[in-house]
Amino acid sequence: MELKVDMRTNRYTLFAIFLLMLFVNSRDSLHAQQSSGFATLIEWEQRTLNFMLDRSHNFGATHYNRGLFRRTINPMSPEHEIDLLTYRYTYLDDYRWHTADQAYRLSVGSLNATNFAIENKIKMNYRPGDRHLVKVDGFHEENLRTDRFLFRLGYEYQLKNRHQIGAEHTLSRDKSDLDITLYYKYGDIENGMIYAGFTWMDWGAGVVQDLAEGSDNEWNDRYELVYEYGKHPFLYNIKIVSPEIGNFKAEILAGIQTKLEKEVRSTSDPGQIFSDEEWAHYLGALAQYSHPFGLIGVTYQRRFSKLIRQPVPGSDFIEDFSNRQYSDRGGFFVTGTYRNFSAEQWMWLERNVDSLQGETVPGDLAPNYSNVGRQPFHFVEQRLKMKSRILYGSDRKGIQLGLEFHADYRYPEGDPHPDNGVRNLDFRRVYPTVRNRNDRLTFTIGYRVNEKFHFLAGVSYDIDQDKQSGIGYPREPGSRFDGGFGRLSVEW
Repeated sequence: MELKVDMRTNRYTLFAIFLLMLFVNSRDSLHAQQSSGFATLIEWEQRTLNFMLDRSHNFGATHYNRGLFRRTINPMSPEHEIDLLTYRYTYLDDYRWHTADQAYRLSVGSLNATNFAIENKIKMNYRPGDRHLVKVDGFHEENLRTDRFLFRLGYEYQLKNRHQIGAEHTLSRDKSDLDITLYYKYGDIENGMIYAGFTWMDWGAGVVQDLAEGSDNEWNDRYELVYEYGKHPFLYNIKIVSPEIGNFKAEILAGIQTKLEKEVRSTSDPGQIFSDEEWAHYLGALAQYSHPFGLIGVTYQRRFSKLIRQPVPGSDFIEDFSNRQYSDRGGFFVTGTYRNFSAEQWMWLERNVDSLQGETVPGDLAPNYSNVGRQPFHFVEQRLKMKSRILYGSDRKGIQLGLEFHADYRYPEGDPHPDNGVRNLDFRRVYPTVRNRNDRLTFTIGYRVNEKFHFLAGVSYDIDQDKQSGIGYPREPGSRFDGGFGRLSVEW
């Protein structure tokens, strides 16, 4: 896969290249110590599962017409992805989260003039007996893709040795969107684990939707759309996490949502009836090596979803289209520690495809100020993301300081438009959020109360100055201030 990098961008990657040289050239001078942990993709998988299982709280709700994972939506600014990259915890932090029994963590940062991106997570495990475990996991996540407040209540029973069986149930406001999971697990994330799960998605939807359709009348018009499954969706997922073998550790995560078929009807306009077919899958893999002064590893992540929407024969519904979206991402990371200094380098190279095709595609996707109507497109891009960090502070107690570099470079494929030279203009007129370059410097300061409680605040300096609009046209430079954020983490 060829990646054409703008030479103007290269000078802003020097910070990242410097970190790589630091790791390669100063190995002998680094203080030898054991790594404090590993990285994991399990939190990335959990966000993926939240999109699949908690559909009613995704942007556009259950019957959204533009893909399961909401990769591109118009409320986003061109900096949405670099904002999340800046504010969220890393895969190293995620490993510590998933090995803790009782913990809470928060990340919050500015998305635009009026909105924060915020994530609150809490987990509690209680053992009423030697073989019994009650689990509570809570997710509060608000950004432009989701408005989620979701809890999972679970029970796990210990069989012989390290074998366990369990059940989990999602708890949310939408009665049609409840899911129950049964699973088998061997081991744990630290010492090696095998997990196999089966989820009955939306198990109560049939009864609930029948009640909603029967309740709609002139005094109660809240049930605008009701639906009925012709083929019910199920989710199968596995996790395989190796133990540490000769300083190596690896994991594979995969899940598939079986094909769903449903008929959706409008209660206010009986002629508006359409059918949906949808299926999705994800795959993640990570391999890492723990050396005396840090970690080095590679990752692969894939998400895929497809939606086919058609009018039911004899109905007045006019939209007839298919929507296919997928993303393949390969990553590399390396970390190192010297006394109270540590450094991390993360890089990801993505290939993203978003294809909207059909006789009559949706006509309400573009912003209100745009004159674009029903516009099919086939968008393909390559994307490079980077996160580079130099941190100072004890992992036990004291002030924590950091200097970070974040970058998000996008390279749309396709021929330049003859009038203005913008690539993939059909897509960018519908979604004016594709800016070729975003990069920033981030400064953080925090305090670690002890090994289990720390907090920090950060602010970013805009390097690129927003000199390009989301549709690819030049624009006047913007402010150098590029948003503030905070994080807090506690275990008990």
